[in-house]
Amino acid sequence: MRPLYVVGTQRDVGKTTFCIGLIAALREQGLSIGYTKPLGQRILNVAGQDMHEDAVVVSRAMHLDMSTASTAVPLPPGRVEKEIYNLQTAKLVDRISEVSRRLRAEYELVVVEGMGHVAMGSCLKLSAAHVAHIFEAKAILISGGGIGRAIDQIALCATFLTANNVELIGVVVNKIWPAKFTRVKKATSKGLANLGIHSFGAVPYEDILAYPVIGQVVSLLGGEVVGGTEALGVRIGRILVAAMQPDNMVSYLGDRALVITPGDRTDNVLAILGAHALAKHTPPVAGVVLTGGFRPKEKVMDLLANSGLPTILCQEDTYTVAAKLKETVFKIAPDDRERIQAAMCFVNEYVDIDGILKALQE
Repeated sequence: MRPLYVVGTQRDVGKTTFCIGLIAALREQGLSIGYTKPLGQRILNVAGQDMHEDAVVVSRAMHLDMSTASTAVPLPPGRVEKEIYNLQTAKLVDRISEVSRRLRAEYELVVVEGMGHVAMGSCLKLSAAHVAHIFEAKAILISGGGIGRAIDQIALCATFLTANNVELIGVVVNKIWPAKFTRVKKATSKGLANLGIHSFGAVPYEDILAYPVIGQVVSLLGGEVVGGTEALGVRIGRILVAAMQPDNMVSYLGDRALVITPGDRTDNVLAILGAHALAKHTPPVAGVVLTGGFRPKEKVMDLLANSGLPTILCQEDTYTVAAKLKETVFKIAPDDRERIQAAMCFVNEYVDIDGILKALQE
């Protein structure tokens, strides 16, 4: 069976989430599945293996042998520039080829996750098309939600792949807003059919696959945890900047909000603590970020510590913290079983797994 090369129309369209769900679904059909991300920039060293962050997530989620999912060409900061001046593509190809031979000999089907979009790696002559050829793989595109823009991006990426003699078996349109799901699914399916491109399904946007747990927020902001350390695994439901008076702010609390407020706004902090204490079911607040480096007075700090509410003290101002959280795409963490399980369910429910399998066997 030919390997499957999973590549996006752009960054952060959900390739890793799709790979997790696909591997789980194919295993249910009794297939042995190998996985690798041969090129990558966010590199971790795990048990002596250079691995992309996404490869670590997939390997741990799917209980794969870390050595088989190691990144053949790790690209830490500065390496691409050095390679450009001393381009030795043949050596890099040899490393990827060795991974391909090993995985194809061991598994019935190999899933290969590409970098952000089809042209990434072209500077090293290792674009998605180049790597797909090394693996002798067929390709599937993962696109973000939308109609016109999504179809246009898919058409552009499809042209790149087919011009380089890579067989594109089809597309999955991901992260569609639930309120628009039926309309977008129908329109994209028709639009892709007009271009002769097959759709394997459309997947709705789901908060659980987008929002992080408090511990991930701590890692991003690098702040000091001053309370609620036992609840860092709580998932946030939305982000709220509390720059208003407390009597106005409390009406916005709910849905496990992560509340960002200056550390010297004691009135807001006390209002948040009151709402947290009075909650009977789903907590209105998941955590608090105190900005500006302002540490509340000792009595307020004691209340925060005793409340069990995760509280992070940051030196940066409120705007900077809010902007950083808004701009960040929180990847699935290796130990985030809730998101991993959701990824498995969503792919299995909304994607034509049998159709993908059939296309790989033809």
